[in-house]
Amino acid sequence: MTVNAPTELPHPALAKTEVANAAMTAERCKNCGAALLGRFCIDCGQPAEVHVPSTGELIHEAMEGLTHADSRLWRTLLLLWFKPGKLTNEFIVGRRASYVPPFRLYLVLSVIFFLLASIHGVKTDHVIINDSGDPKGRETFCQELRNTVPMEKLGSRIGHACDAVMADNGASLLHVAVGTAPKAMFIFLPVIAFLHMLLYWFPRHRYVEHLLFFLHLHAMFFSVAIVVLGLLSIGNTWPALEGPLNFVINPLIWATMIYSLIAMRRVFRRSWPGTLFKAFVMMIVYFIVFGLGVAGVLVYAALQL
Repeated sequence: MTVNAPTELPHPALAKTEVANAAMTAERCKNCGAALLGRFCIDCGQPAEVHVPSTGELIHEAMEGLTHADSRLWRTLLLLWFKPGKLTNEFIVGRRASYVPPFRLYLVLSVIFFLLASIHGVKTDHVIINDSGDPKGRETFCQELRNTVPMEKLGSRIGHACDAVMADNGASLLHVAVGTAPKAMFIFLPVIAFLHMLLYWFPRHRYVEHLLFFLHLHAMFFSVAIVVLGLLSIGNTWPALEGPLNFVINPLIWATMIYSLIAMRRVFRRSWPGTLFKAFVMMIVYFIVFGLGVAGVLVYAALQL
């Protein structure tokens, strides 16, 4: 009977040395520089074999990425538009892979809205800053405004802003304000989510749930505002359609209020009387904070002129 000799195992120190030597002699990932020990980089996931793609490969990759992104986007938008609060609940319970992340969704829609708002333009013909028609009267007003500010440097900047606003009836001020608004929204949202959390103190929900709720709610607001801007642009181009379009715009705006109530009840699970009461209180708080935010944006925009 032949007895096989036991297989001799390498010394642990020798095994580590062999692994280290293999890593040193291995090819490096062209993206992050990590040692390649397989078909994909273990650090960043990029394929080991990377080459300049052909035209066909480039088109195929672009179409694949586009269709995948579109499927997630449309699935997210359909849930956002027609199931108030459902998208927030999906993220809270952990079903997230099928939808666009909340911050990305909010960012994309807000960028589209503010871009369209800047292209559409803010009409200032109906805004009368000074109706005297006397340039000297305007200069006197701005000079008096300069003199009321105790700090000379600040007074000079305010006076310069006053001159700029008087010169173009506030068009430049509103243009800068529209450009500043997206930054202000990144401050406004966390603040309003925190105040909303205080309103729902017991039973308590985590702050992130309130933040998710307002990210999705404002994403909905921006999507409706995009549609409204598009309809207004059509009305400006074809004045004959302005009347019929108002029958679409006005109900659309009112529908967002009903949408907010349904979303609030679905996410935070209160009775209808409790939801209505909290919604009323939150509406007052919302417009106070929003008004302060708009005032801050206008002051900041005026100082940039």
